[in-house]
Amino acid sequence: MAVINFYFEEKRNKRRSFFLIVLFITTMGLFGLLVDSGLDSFPWFTAAFLILALGQVLLGIYFGPKMVLNSVGAKIISSKNREHRELHNILNELCVASGWCPQPKVYYIPKDPNINAFATGVFRDDSYICVTEGLLETLGRVETQGVIAHELSHIQHRDTLYMTLISSILGATMLIKSISFEVLRGSFSRKDDSEGISFGCSAMFFYLFFVWILAAIFSFLGRILLFAISRSREYLADAHAVELTRNPFGLSQALRKIAIKNIRNPKASLAIAHLFISDPLKRAVNERSGFWADLFSTHPPIHLRIAKLENKAPQMVLQELEEEFSSLKAPHTTPLNQKEGEQKEEPREV
Repeated sequence: MAVINFYFEEKRNKRRSFFLIVLFITTMGLFGLLVDSGLDSFPWFTAAFLILALGQVLLGIYFGPKMVLNSVGAKIISSKNREHRELHNILNELCVASGWCPQPKVYYIPKDPNINAFATGVFRDDSYICVTEGLLETLGRVETQGVIAHELSHIQHRDTLYMTLISSILGATMLIKSISFEVLRGSFSRKDDSEGISFGCSAMFFYLFFVWILAAIFSFLGRILLFAISRSREYLADAHAVELTRNPFGLSQALRKIAIKNIRNPKASLAIAHLFISDPLKRAVNERSGFWADLFSTHPPIHLRIAKLENKAPQMVLQELEEEFSSLKAPHTTPLNQKEGEQKEEPREV
């Protein structure tokens, strides 16, 4: 098995982020020049597109994390809540063990019964980890530790920076595509009074149509890139979580419970689904393998992640998950005041 250099991965993500910003601003400038060349006028569109690109990047960097937290209704944890204090203690232990200071701020999503979590934030000293209320109520300490270590890995390796930039870029591209489409749709209903011909037959129509096509292609390729990066970073974050906790079974048991207990969250958005440790939309494509699944899935199949963590065959893990799902219908004898994760812990490897 190849050795993963986490320090190298962090540096590579920083270089990719800088290259992504330069590429995005250059591409937006070319979009503007294309429109201005067709209109044969002062490059107003070029200036507008460049301002839009810079504004979108700055908006994503400085306001993106708070916008994500607000979109899911997240609230900061309370020191008066026992489960919240335990979560804070787990995070503090992991940060001390890894020499992380200051530690990320912790939020939770109330009234969400699913087991899920995500990390956001562009800078290390201004980062956030958010968990669902279902995670606090369902997972034991060792399992929660594995999930938090996974999210810490995303922050440490600048995954959150990279993903935030890509999301911001996609937002700007989608805006250009929407504006071009609206102008094109309106052009069919307008007439040029001086010549008596349809405005849709003018040169501007064809240039806008070309810009719309380019924006659509760019946004499609960008979304495919976002999905591909999200899948690969999940595997890396799983590996680093094991390095931090020295226990692969904590995260693997948490993923098992996620696989058999989570249901689709109708309030979740595809725009932020890739941030979570597990797809909150429960899209079937995320549980499949193959060329088309790899193009449109935001997460690798959970059974493959579990198989890597537990060093088992994927088919064996699939069978075990099916059996565990079937056993949910059987009566439980767990006391109501005891978490399932506290019944039995896997032995730690020496």
